Amino acid sequence: MLRIELTAAASGQPGHGELTVHGWPGGTDGLELSVLRNQDSLYLEAGGGWDSLPVWHAIDGLERRGELLVGSVGPWLVDPLVRDPKMVYRLQLRDAEQSDGGVLRIVGNILSSPAVGHPQPLNEQPRHAPEPVAAPPEPEPPAVEPPLVETPRPDQPLVAERDEEFRAAPALKPQPRKPVRWLPLALGLVLLLGIGLAAYWYFVLRPHTQTPVAAAPAAAPAAAAGGEAGACAGTALAESGDDLTFIQACLKSNPSSARVLEVIDAAKQARRCGVVQRLYAHKAQAGDAAIAFAYAREYDPQTFKAGGCVESADAETAAYWYEIALANDAGNAEAKQRLEALKP
Repeated sequence: MLRIELTAAASGQPGHGELTVHGWPGGTDGLELSVLRNQDSLYLEAGGGWDSLPVWHAIDGLERRGELLVGSVGPWLVDPLVRDPKMVYRLQLRDAEQSDGGVLRIVGNILSSPAVGHPQPLNEQPRHAPEPVAAPPEPEPPAVEPPLVETPRPDQPLVAERDEEFRAAPALKPQPRKPVRWLPLALGLVLLLGIGLAAYWYFVLRPHTQTPVAAAPAAAPAAAAGGEAGACAGTALAESGDDLTFIQACLKSNPSSARVLEVIDAAKQARRCGVVQRLYAHKAQAGDAAIAFAYAREYDPQTFKAGGCVESADAETAAYWYEIALANDAGNAEAKQRLEALKP
């Protein structure tokens, strides 16, 4: 069984990584790789999609470093694998003489190629502040000649004529003050006071008649709880013909671990393996330690049962789910014991 790891490329370029294979006994010529998605048993295609039939990809550039095979891989492999971090992948490596596989471990934070930022468009020019334009010089104001002052003649009585003109001008009459319209304001205040008194009498002074309130039915919470449980039950699974619709309704009801395990058993009997795999993977990746432990036992060679939705025992996959179970429940002694036994 191989141990396969994918890490970010040393250059840090998104969409590129370094693939390390532990335990491959063969050479580096004519190697082919297939990628199986564990949750739905689909294989990676050449264009990045997923198919139900195995697809083998020629992989070049792997070189021997002691007991390891190490090489760089590009977006054709990195982008589909890091698109959904909750998925579990099994990689199979083969050449003309032998074949072996193992569960892929994605180590560290690896960015896909779409994570590259978008550069600024080339046709967009930077905006500069306009240069100040010197204002044209203001024309000099034309010379204004002083007005001619008529010099009174000695025989002209200037002061007397001005007094006569002042007495002939009409006198300014003072404007009468407008009366203040206080009557509408007073009527508005009286109206508001009347409304306030009427409300005080209605709500405070008026005798009240108590109306008995009907008690809420006590069975409503129980009915609601039954509705939530019904969305994630064996009967709902039998009535639903679409796996995805049932899984969404089941998870939306926030079922307990015991309820999920009951539905998984019902799905096994009905041969609805898509429901089994997806419920196991979703709840385990979400941190449900009991579900992760039960999923690990499906792959554990010691507890594996043939004829179920898991085709064959896989110690590497079992160890993966035991690690998730212990990460959320460190006191699970059986998971710790089995993990130590399965690790090479």
